[in-house]
This record gives sequence, structure tokens and C-alpha cells, in this order.
Amino acid sequence: MSERVTPSAEAARALRDIERRRGQARAADQESRWVGVVFGVAIFAELAAPDFFGDGVRSWIGLAVAVLGCVYVVMLRTPRGGALLGRPTRLRKDELSPRFVWLARLAILAVMLIGPFGLRFLPQAPFPYTRTVVGAVLGATLIIFGRTLQRALTSLALRRDDKDGLGGATYGSR
Repeated sequence: MSERVTPSAEAARALRDIERRRGQARAADQESRWVGVVFGVAIFAELAAPDFFGDGVRSWIGLAVAVLGCVYVVMLRTPRGGALLGRPTRLRKDELSPRFVWLARLAILAVMLIGPFGLRFLPQAPFPYTRTVVGAVLGATLIIFGRTLQRALTSLALRRDDKDGLGGATYGSR
């Protein structure tokens, strides 16, 4: 004798499957640990190098960090690069909250404007090796808390309206 599945039991199972897929999609949209380590070391090196090697090294280390950033962006856009970074999926743009995108752009613009102009008003570093200490704190923060911060930002960035369930919040494999 065959068991009959009631519509409510089937709906409950479908909702559990959606929640499981949502968790899998969010977990897959995180980078590997080594990406945070590489960028944490790069931030530390960029800020600490002038303290140890003089101001002449700033242009070279800045160029190296810019190249690292460009390589990262190119890797994000390719299937193999995404796999190497540990990101087999990526969030769809229509699943991002427009308010979050607007606030993120505003925050990036504020940092880009305040950074250079704010440094002009500081006559000198408050204590020796200030850049080294700041680089160590920022690099360690990225290495230790990078994945947690990324997970928190991802949960803030996603739309809350759930207009079509999970509905493919992420693209499939690249």
C-alpha cells in the first residue's frame, strides 16, 4: 500500500529544502581563508614598509597592492578564478538590496575622500611606527574576522522581501 503525502507535509518539506539551499548558497559565497590572509599581509606590508625601508618604497608597494587587487577582480570574473578563490557561486545583482548598495557606495566614496584629505591635516604620526601598528591591526582584523565580516555583510546586502523564495539567490556554478 502506498503512502499518500498530504499537501501540508509536502509544503513543509519544500520549505525545509529552500532553507537548506539558502544556507548552502550563503556558505558558498564566502572566500577561502587564504584570500583574507593574503590581503591582510598585503595591507600590513603596504602600511609598514615605509617605516622600515623609507618613503621611497611607497610607490612600489602601492603598485604591488594595486596589481594584487586587479588580479583579484579578474579572478572573481572567471570560473577557474572563482573556484581558486573558493567562490563557486556569486550573488545575483537583483537579489541585493538597493538601499544597501547605495549606502555601500556612499561609504566607499566617504573613505576615498576623507583618507587623502584627512592625512593632509595630520602634521606627523602621533608616535614612531604608527603605520606599522595600524597595518598590523588592520591586517590581523582581516585575517581573523574576514569571513565573519563577509558573512555579516552578505546577510545585510540580501533583499528581505523573498519575492520568490530562494529563487536562485546565487548563480549556479560558474
